[in-house]
Amino acid sequence: MYANPQRNEYEALVTRVRKHFGSSVEIGGYSPNDLLRLRQLDAEREAAEAQAKAAKPLNDARAQLHQEHRRAVAAWQKIEVGQNRIAEHKRAHQMLGFDLTLLDPASIPKIVEVSGETIEAYDAATAEMAQVATAIESKARKINSAASQWEQYTPEQQNRALILALADRLAI
Repeated sequence: MYANPQRNEYEALVTRVRKHFGSSVEIGGYSPNDLLRLRQLDAEREAAEAQAKAAKPLNDARAQLHQEHRRAVAAWQKIEVGQNRIAEHKRAHQMLGFDLTLLDPASIPKIVEVSGETIEAYDAATAEMAQVATAIESKARKINSAASQWEQYTPEQQNRALILALADRLAI
């Protein structure tokens, strides 16, 4: 039995078109008109895949910017948790010399605006957003570190730390 080249093309087209458009696409039967329609759908599929491939670097740059923004928001959430922990013993932390300006309400970080739809513009915005995220993470670490240190002290250690802090202030 000989293989029909048009039949092979038809089956290959059906496979590619269904893979791209899904199984709900109307294929039709094995006829010249349906074969022509399948060729047109296959050309649309190729164009869409080429467009997606060309947009991939820009989409990746967008994704990196959003990842840095998520990182900044996660750090901001940690700040809020740490501020609540510090607020429970605010007076003690104040006596120990904790910078109470770190307890000022922090606004949710906004994503850095991109100056154009280019990879370079997104890279620049991502770098700026990374700096913002790093600064917020640093603040969150300071706050949560102070809160953790205080919480890990026994009551005797807490009293001793407060007495030493007062003694240092009186010695000045």
